Amino acid sequence: MKRAQIEPGLLSIFRLTNAIRLALLSLALLAQITDPQESVTPLVFFGALNAAFVMVYLYIGWLRRRMGRLYLPFGIFVVSVGAIMEQWLNMVWRIDIGTPSEMVFQEEGYLFILLFVPLLIVSAQYNFKTMLAFTLGTGALQAFLGLLLVDAGGAPMNIILQDISARVFVFPIIGFLVLRLIRGQRKQRDELAASNLKLARYATTVEQLAVSHERNRMARELHDTLAHTLSAVSVQLEALNAQLDNDPTGAKQTLRKSQDLTRSGLQEVRRALQALRASPLEDLGLALAIRHLTESVAQRSGMKIDLTISSNLGDLDAEVEQSIYRITEEAFNNAIRHANAQTMTVSLLRNRDELCLIICDDGIGFDLETASQNGHYGLTGMRERALLCNGHLDVESEPGKGTTVRLTVRGN
Repeated sequence: MKRAQIEPGLLSIFRLTNAIRLALLSLALLAQITDPQESVTPLVFFGALNAAFVMVYLYIGWLRRRMGRLYLPFGIFVVSVGAIMEQWLNMVWRIDIGTPSEMVFQEEGYLFILLFVPLLIVSAQYNFKTMLAFTLGTGALQAFLGLLLVDAGGAPMNIILQDISARVFVFPIIGFLVLRLIRGQRKQRDELAASNLKLARYATTVEQLAVSHERNRMARELHDTLAHTLSAVSVQLEALNAQLDNDPTGAKQTLRKSQDLTRSGLQEVRRALQALRASPLEDLGLALAIRHLTESVAQRSGMKIDLTISSNLGDLDAEVEQSIYRITEEAFNNAIRHANAQTMTVSLLRNRDELCLIICDDGIGFDLETASQNGHYGLTGMRERALLCNGHLDVESEPGKGTTVRLTVRGN
């Protein structure tokens, strides 16, 4: 007996069957007491006492906690030994009242029924050896008590041995079947618990990845707003430092530009914080959000922007919509702050299972290799967003020839 944890449902079955036994014995005891022609038999009286004791025992919670792994074996012991003792006391009572020897043992099958539930509990809770020891132990105790009555001339040992032999033959078969069934259920529970543990670990990993992705996204958002502003302010301050001694008037103008740029950057940061999750997409959808973004950029920068959007973009995932929106926003920011562009064209087109975003400007362009070596973080963020939506980002640019950004998303 190594298992301390009781199998699910066993204790409920034990309580239910004992309650039924107590009810039946109580009715039998009441009938014997109220019938003047009947006498109270030890089988019924001690059986009712035993069932009542077990009922109280099974419902005492603190006793279960105090006894630990001995709690269930003790209950099984009381029920099993009590049933055998009840039958033995009944035989003693019959011998005392002068019952003929062949009539002393009249309860063939009685112990089979009473010991059947303890057998199921032992088989379900423990192993085959314990179940076999239970079967042989109860048989040996019944045989020993029967031998004590041989000298009294009232114990029909041949009938008792037949009763024991039937149990010794049938109980191991039943116990083995129950044991196999419970082992299968126990294996399924263990596999389910292992699967739940793997699922919990997987969920933790996914959560960690989500946190990492969110950090990267926030880094891109800060770059799109705060980093651009601080970069421009730094350039203005360097110009201001050079003008302080030689050109005070120009220095004042540069200072005002720096102040205006700082205020503008502050507004951009606030707007980015409010729209950190691309709320325009949630409110307007991708097409309208890009249209509003284009109008806002054209109004602020004075650029001429031609916009073309397919009438039916299809049902896009939220991650795809956000990536397209943010890449468009980054391309606008680069054109305004770095390219000195005057005109731009933006196309968002659906071609069967392919979605294509093309953004072109007529700005000063740049050297892609130099930009990569210098850590052009805007391009890095755009490529990361493209990867998030399983897309491909291609950037074409040369000094003096403008820039083209092309995002292709397939299978969405």
